[in-house]
Amino acid sequence: MPHALERAEPQLLVVVEARVVDAAHVLVAMVRREGVVRVGALPAVDDHVPARRLDVAEELSTDVAAPPPEELRPLAVGAVRPLEGLRVADFVAEDEGDHRSILTLRSRLVSAEPVEELEDRSAYEGVLRFYELAKHQEWQVRDVPWGEIPPVPEGKGSPQRMARRRDVWRSVVMQQLQADVIACEMAAQLLNAAPDPEARLYYSTMVQDESRHTEAWLKLIGQVGGEGERDPHLDRLGRMFLEADTLEEKVFLMQVFFERLIIPRFRLIARSSRGTILEDICNRLAIDDGIHHGSGMAYERILLARAPKGTKVQLIDAANRMLPEFAAHALWRPKAREMIGHLMEARDRERLKLELNHGVRLAKSLGLDVSDVALPF
Repeated sequence: MPHALERAEPQLLVVVEARVVDAAHVLVAMVRREGVVRVGALPAVDDHVPARRLDVAEELSTDVAAPPPEELRPLAVGAVRPLEGLRVADFVAEDEGDHRSILTLRSRLVSAEPVEELEDRSAYEGVLRFYELAKHQEWQVRDVPWGEIPPVPEGKGSPQRMARRRDVWRSVVMQQLQADVIACEMAAQLLNAAPDPEARLYYSTMVQDESRHTEAWLKLIGQVGGEGERDPHLDRLGRMFLEADTLEEKVFLMQVFFERLIIPRFRLIARSSRGTILEDICNRLAIDDGIHHGSGMAYERILLARAPKGTKVQLIDAANRMLPEFAAHALWRPKAREMIGHLMEARDRERLKLELNHGVRLAKSLGLDVSDVALPF
C-alpha cells in the first residue's frame, strides 16, 4: 500500500567512510582475483551491510512498515589466523585504514615477483600538515564584512584633510595589492616547479590564497579611489623571485624570507586601522602568510637535504642580493606618505633591523652559514 512507504525525514545524513566491506563480513579472499567463498544454499557476502562502526540516526514515525525477515548471512568457515599462511588474512587491513598493506598485498596477488616496500614519505608529513591547516583556515572574500564597517579609517576634519588621509590609506592598500599580484605568479610557478605530490597539494592551496588576497585588495582599492603609485623596489623583488634558477632558491626567497618578513607589517596595519575592512583583511592575511611561511620552512628542509652542496652557496648569494632590495622596499614611501615616512624613518629602520636579524636566524635553522650575509645596516 502507498501509505506503508511513508516515513519521517532523517535527522542526520548517512556518512559512509571510503572502505571495503567490514571485516566481520569477509570470509576469505580468493587468491585468483577478488571474491568470497560461498557456503552451499547461502548467499555471498552482502555488500549492502555497512561496517559496524557506522550508524544511521533517524527518527521514524509510527506508520513505518515492518521490515521483512532478515536475510541469512554467510557462515564463518573457521578462524582467520590459519589463513595468514596463505598471505590473504591481511586483506581486511583496508577496513582499518591501512592502505599501504592493501596496495602491497594486491601487488603480491597479481604478480608472483617479490614486491619492494613502498617509498617512505614520512618526511613530508610536515608539508601535508600545513596543507590540511590551509584547507581548514580557508576563507572567502564574501566573508569580509563589506558595507558593514568603513573600508579604511576615515578621520575627521575638512574635506581636503579627509581626502589626504584617504590617499594615505589608498597607497597602503596599493602596495599590498601589488605584492599579492606578484605572489599569485610566484605561487603558480611553485606549483608547476615542485616535483613532490605533497608539495603540489600545498601549493594548490597557496595559489588559491594569493588569488583570494588579490581579489580582496582589488575590491577594497575600488572603494578608496582606485590604484595608485607602484613601489619600484617591490617590482624588482618580484622579478628576482620569478627569475630564480632553482626551486630551493624560489622557496627560500619567497616563503622562508619574504612571507615571514611581511607578517609584522600586516599586524602593524591592522593595529592602525581598527574597525575597518582593511583591519579585517590584514588579520586574515597574517594567518595565511604564517601558514605559507611554515610550509616553506618544512619543504625547504626536505629540498636542502637532497640538494647538491653548491645549492646552499647559491642561497647565500640570493640572500645577499635580496636583503638590500627588501630594505629599500620596506623604507620606500609613495608621495602620499612621504611626510609620514620622514617622521617615522628612525623607527622603521629599527623595526626592519629586528626583522632582518630574525630572517638570519631562520636561515641558520636551515643549516645555512649566513655569516657572510651583508645586512643593509
